[in-house]
Amino acid sequence: MAPLNRKQRTLRWVKKHKKKTVRHTAVASVLAILLIFSLHWTRLDLASPAEEEWADRTDRLSVLAVGDVMLGRYIEEHASHKGYGELFRFFRPLTAGSDIVTGNFSQPILTGDPNTYPIDDKYIHLKTEKEAAKAVKKAGFTTLSLANNHILDYGKPGLQETLRAFREQEIRTVGAGRDIYDAKKVVYQEVNGKRVATLGYNDRSSERYRAGENRPGVAPADPKLFLGMVEKAKQNADFVIVHMHWGRGYDNGVHPRQRSIGHALADAGADLVIGHGPHVLEPVEIYKGTVILYSLGNFVSDQGWSRTKETVVARVEWSKTGEGTLEFIPMVIEKGQPRPLSGILDRYRREKVFMQLTEETMYSHTWNIRWKRNGEHLVRTFQPKQKKADGVQ
Repeated sequence: MAPLNRKQRTLRWVKKHKKKTVRHTAVASVLAILLIFSLHWTRLDLASPAEEEWADRTDRLSVLAVGDVMLGRYIEEHASHKGYGELFRFFRPLTAGSDIVTGNFSQPILTGDPNTYPIDDKYIHLKTEKEAAKAVKKAGFTTLSLANNHILDYGKPGLQETLRAFREQEIRTVGAGRDIYDAKKVVYQEVNGKRVATLGYNDRSSERYRAGENRPGVAPADPKLFLGMVEKAKQNADFVIVHMHWGRGYDNGVHPRQRSIGHALADAGADLVIGHGPHVLEPVEIYKGTVILYSLGNFVSDQGWSRTKETVVARVEWSKTGEGTLEFIPMVIEKGQPRPLSGILDRYRREKVFMQLTEETMYSHTWNIRWKRNGEHLVRTFQPKQKKADGVQ
């Protein structure tokens, strides 16, 4: 028998291995599909904690906080197809069991033609529609800060319509109003037998944004104003939450002015300071029992830089036993929508988020003592401010 030539040997090899190749390809395809679905369901499970876990929470106060909720520009286009509610798809389940859910609403709500509103003299203008207020309510938000550098982008009418839209949805707002008295008002809420005060201030806009005697605007981060307000709120409430719009844009470090204001707020009686404005994450500090979240970054946003897409949901709890707990749930913003950073594929970015949130070097002796893992979340316990004789705190 004549020996096979090169072409014939190749054809025989292909015929011999054809069935095996098909079988291997099928197995590989099935494994790939299973991996994709396992990652998908892992994300959904992490975003949907069991309701039973939060069934009995009357022995504590639980606050859920996020950073900038920016629903303008390209987010409006996205919402026109899928609705604003889709943006909060992964966030909504996280609010189960939280007494207060809060963040920074960084634009006015307009009910008419945007071209008919007075426009502020600036480069970037943000706005959204009335449907956004309904979506925010459905997402679980109970209070919002309006003390920021965009709430007056469409003048007094835009601010007035925003206040009206949230009143209709029974969402309490702080930090902006018809005049300085309205802007600096303290919102008091009764939850689980505890009285909680919420305030909001802005440190990132010019003097023209400042509310006056007969001028709408925001409450300024003026120590002459906020120190007395926080002290009085502490006298009238068990817990005090302060929103502060501050810092340098896109700077992950804590500016000395932020730290100075944060410490002053703590000394005046604040239990929790929620920072936003830089559009990126900044570290947390526990100062004399006060949790100071220097920046929670963006939460809903169309900004495209990698660092502006990395975000977190912060859960802060105070128990009757006198222990405080801070928990970070890492997320990433994709097409405007925040989703949990979960699974193997998200591990690098998850660790990157944690690194930005902690001032201690990760895995150092101090870090390992202060911070613990709860699945894919980062947790730290702390000793809150000294309790009042007649209350929980």
